[in-house]
Amino acid sequence: MSDDTPKQRLKDMLDDIDGMTLFFPGLAGVLLAQKVSEALGVSEPDGDPGHIDGKSKAYNRAAVRTGTVHGDVNRVGNAGLPETWVGKAGSKAVEVTSACAYTADQMSEKFAHAGKELSLLAEGIRDAQSAHGRARPSLHRAKEILGDDPGDCEREELEKARTALRDGVQGMYSAACTAESAGRRAARELNKMASEARAGKLSTGDLSDADRITLAAAAAAGGDREDNEILTANDLRRSAEYMDKMSPEDERKFRTLLDSAKSPEERAYLMKALASGRSLEEVTDFRNKIHPYGADTQWLQQHLTPIVNESDQTKKYGDQESVWFGYGDEAKKWEQTGPTCVALSTVTARAQSDPLFALDITTGGHPGDPAYDTPEKFAERLEDEQNRVYDERDGWNGFWGQDGMDDDERVKVANQEIAPRTGEEYERRGLDDAQSRRDALPDIQEAVNEGKPVPVSVSGPDSAHQMMIIGQEGDKLQIYNPWGTTSWVSEDDFVNNRMQGASDDRLPDVDDVVLPKD
Repeated sequence: MSDDTPKQRLKDMLDDIDGMTLFFPGLAGVLLAQKVSEALGVSEPDGDPGHIDGKSKAYNRAAVRTGTVHGDVNRVGNAGLPETWVGKAGSKAVEVTSACAYTADQMSEKFAHAGKELSLLAEGIRDAQSAHGRARPSLHRAKEILGDDPGDCEREELEKARTALRDGVQGMYSAACTAESAGRRAARELNKMASEARAGKLSTGDLSDADRITLAAAAAAGGDREDNEILTANDLRRSAEYMDKMSPEDERKFRTLLDSAKSPEERAYLMKALASGRSLEEVTDFRNKIHPYGADTQWLQQHLTPIVNESDQTKKYGDQESVWFGYGDEAKKWEQTGPTCVALSTVTARAQSDPLFALDITTGGHPGDPAYDTPEKFAERLEDEQNRVYDERDGWNGFWGQDGMDDDERVKVANQEIAPRTGEEYERRGLDDAQSRRDALPDIQEAVNEGKPVPVSVSGPDSAHQMMIIGQEGDKLQIYNPWGTTSWVSEDDFVNNRMQGASDDRLPDVDDVVLPKD
């Protein structure tokens, strides 16, 4: 069944007009007149460009004001603190000042971005409405040709009327597409910015405003801060919910853990552990293991956040960045062994969401111990975890070796491994054509912007493969491939089955995604 939207109705009209036969002029004239009337009943694309332009200017003014705040706070930080601010008080003040300056800078950028996007939306709607208006005279011309008695028209007149009708409907359809494209872009960008309004999601009354800002600004080492925040939007919300449920005694204990942290990054990982659904006892044990390295942000990233966005990533189609643990010749990839793409992509996605799980894989629970905390031992444990998840298969491997996991098993392991850490149950959504893939994009983007990874199945003539959608920027999706790489593909690549850039030429087609349930 077709969607009942102006765009779809116009597309259906075009199909009807192109398929119409003129062999029976009397009937054809009546049908053409009906189509003219139907097309004239389609109103112009919705929206008030003038009102949207006004909102755009308001956001641009806010960007200037917050940019001034950023400059003022930055000058305070650069000027240094009074000598009397020493020890923990001085360190805390430096952290808060840095986080406030960063937050103000991000606010200014986001307000400016919102202003730009709203301006583009107004322009898109204005262009669409103008194009719609330019198309309508063709409809009136068709109506005039058909006259008061379209059933008496000659075939030559019918051809002229059909051509004029088609021109008008085509123009209106193009206008509807322009409006839809402008709306999709604005929704995508504004929704992402809403997910990035971070500090407010730490809504618990148990944290000060300074704590909220500092935690929301903490980022994993290895790349630009804004691309590698430790706490996702979902983490911020869930950690606040868990704190609000604590008894006064447990809250005091947890606050002690936060206050004793050596860096904002260590505090953020403690909050992430809480957000992943871990008990206070588990979080305390985790803190005791990582605390000796709490000021070593590179160590924390390597052991607790497998995937980072490095500053020099091009984000071009086909450019694949390797995901390593360790350095130099000894480093090992976060990659699958055997036909275990579902298992390994799920394991890595969980590790990205659950720092305790990541620490177990990278150190075996023994940070700094050379018998455990090495790339070689990491690779052994990663394979063990991969095999543990793979063994959830319901089927038999048969005589010819391992088989992959089927659709039901993919959903099963996502719900067993990822869902408990993000708080969202998953379900499969088949993507059988370009429109279904396009329609799925807003839900995919919302999920990954919240910090909920989305398994995606791709295929070719001879094979199939699962990867993980883990991020979104503009019109691009970030993909983790369990071959040990990340890459970026555009929305058009996703919609039009050009996924080779995230894997290779054998796997161009998108079959489905496994999404958090509504």
